[in-house]
Amino acid sequence: MTITIGIITIILGLIGWVGQTLAVFNNDLATKLGLSETEEVMNPTMLAFERFSMGIMDFLLMWILPVSGYLMIIGNAWWPVFALVGGAVYLYIPGCFTITRIVLGKRGLKIGTRSAQITAYVLAVLWTVDALVMMSLAINELNL
Repeated sequence: MTITIGIITIILGLIGWVGQTLAVFNNDLATKLGLSETEEVMNPTMLAFERFSMGIMDFLLMWILPVSGYLMIIGNAWWPVFALVGGAVYLYIPGCFTITRIVLGKRGLKIGTRSAQITAYVLAVLWTVDALVMMSLAINELNL
């Protein structure tokens, strides 16, 4: 079961990390792949904030949870530490993203296409569940 959870964690984590990396460093490609929005469907200030300030932080932090999945699979003793830190990242980022979109959408700002919003919300739920599972396994492993 831990191998399956580790693989799921790696896949889900890389979806987020690679997507954000492309959005920050090659936004034209990210937009063509449907990983990023344009100013036609999203408020320009919000787009700049998400792409650059949040995007850069996502690039810097979103690798931690998938690495924990890999370390768990290979039996490295450090996986619980990476899972706790990475899990916290994967709780914060989707939560912040979701709340921001809901609040700004209710205030009338363009927050992206409906299909992009649905995809983002589904991924946010999957990332949150994965983070909670990995953090629970880490707490159990560390006997906390």
